Amino acid sequence: MRGRLAPLLCLLTGLAQAEAPVWYLTPFTGYASGLDFDGQDDSPGLQADPAGLWGLALGRQTDDPGSMELLFSQQVSRLSPAQPDRLTLRYLHFAGALNADTWLSPYVSAGVGLTQFSAYQSRLRPSLALAVGIQPRLSRQLALRAELRGYGTLIDDDSQFLCDPERCGLRSQGELLTQLQANLGLTLFF
Repeated sequence: MRGRLAPLLCLLTGLAQAEAPVWYLTPFTGYASGLDFDGQDDSPGLQADPAGLWGLALGRQTDDPGSMELLFSQQVSRLSPAQPDRLTLRYLHFAGALNADTWLSPYVSAGVGLTQFSAYQSRLRPSLALAVGIQPRLSRQLALRAELRGYGTLIDDDSQFLCDPERCGLRSQGELLTQLQANLGLTLFF
């Protein structure tokens, strides 16, 4: 009988000593600040109102106390004063994070990627991101994720974009368009 139980005990012992999961998937939701655009030729400027967002992060923990991830988020904002189209912002970023090995697992993250602005037309611009957050483990495979993430989208000074069929009245002031997000999600480790 001992001979028959030995393989079963080895299997159970091996499962108990299995390595910690290194990949993770985090669906999240949040709220993003608005954006201001200047008008052109004495026309009033427009604002993209603050709005809710959703996103997804796929990442891998590293041997050092950190991780690397591919992050996507999307928000749809009304334009003020009222416009027929809405502004859709999409961010796609590759980011690295440094985590502290404590119960709350605070982290700081930096990333690079692209921002897509879509309203009357679509424009793609390079962007940078910085984030701070916490990711406390709820179990071996599940964690809560709460963060503040700031984006800076690089644009040409006085660039025109989001033109409607009748006019091109949107300009940005400066070379960096900034936005802040507050995000909350659940991380599944596998």
